[in-house]
Amino acid sequence: MSIQILVTDRASIERGFLVRSSYALISIRDSDAKRARVPKVAGLRGFLHLAFDDAEPLGSAKLPAHIKSITVTDARRIWRFVKEHRTTVGAFVIHCHQGMSRSPAVAAALAVYLGMDEKPFWREHAPNLYVYRLLCDTRPGKA
Repeated sequence: MSIQILVTDRASIERGFLVRSSYALISIRDSDAKRARVPKVAGLRGFLHLAFDDAEPLGSAKLPAHIKSITVTDARRIWRFVKEHRTTVGAFVIHCHQGMSRSPAVAAALAVYLGMDEKPFWREHAPNLYVYRLLCDTRPGKA
């Protein structure tokens, strides 16, 4: 079974993003935001809610205290969720606030893991490099 990886924004998810197969949703919100309102639809098989900001720590520079970047724990939760659902869904839908940085980073890392082409996520979006690298460094089966 071929799996699709779809990226979108929060507003589209809350309006009712159309997916033509069963799917699992990875919902990323800012650390100070409420969870997205995900409509109950027949094809939704599971969802993972995460809260981290669109932040890329640079070297030894500290992020402001109110900014939370993705953590190893967040990355491991994503991989557990993907492993749990990858054989039971036709798509993974990933959203963040604008659908331009965090969600395409997760999608690109997921594409690599599933043996798919990650290039479309880099051409069409601006993936957060920190999110992408952390997911690639923690992916299952990485030596």
